[in-house]
Amino acid sequence: MGYLAVGCGAVLVVVFAAAIIGKARAPAAFARSLPETGLVPVRWRGWAAGALLAAEAAVVVLLLVPGQAVHGFAAAAALCALLTAGTGVTVARRVPASCLCFGGPARPLEPLHVARNAVLTGVAALGWLAGPAAGLGASPAAGPFLGGPAARLDGVAAAALAGAVCALLLIRLDDLRSVFR
Repeated sequence: MGYLAVGCGAVLVVVFAAAIIGKARAPAAFARSLPETGLVPVRWRGWAAGALLAAEAAVVVLLLVPGQAVHGFAAAAALCALLTAGTGVTVARRVPASCLCFGGPARPLEPLHVARNAVLTGVAALGWLAGPAAGLGASPAAGPFLGGPAARLDGVAAAALAGAVCALLLIRLDDLRSVFR
């Protein structure tokens, strides 16, 4: 159970860290893209962009601070659910809005982005259910791991690596789809 929480935490930390970095590289472009959705008034775009960056940073910090993983998973689930709903509404309305979630070139929001956000919501919920006390911010001995200390550390490292790989696949989902088309 602890390894699953570590893996889920790694997915979320890598995804949110990449989102923060991508938005920080072009903050004005990201802020300008928010009103395109029809959900954020132009006058609130700066505030909304800053609030989203702060929320993403809070998730990363909470998942990494010992004893706070339960709050990090809860915050991640709430934020991902909100982003899923907002993206879903934008796509359902067929509003020509762009995804600048991870920086890079603007890509039109589409069902793939809704699905990615829904998967991330599920990952956050699964991490919370899997035993957040053993999440990324806890010591390897804190979780219900089997074996000695070396086995625990190897398991934690493997779970974190698997989570990071899954995160990279989710981050580059648009590119992967282009390759396989």
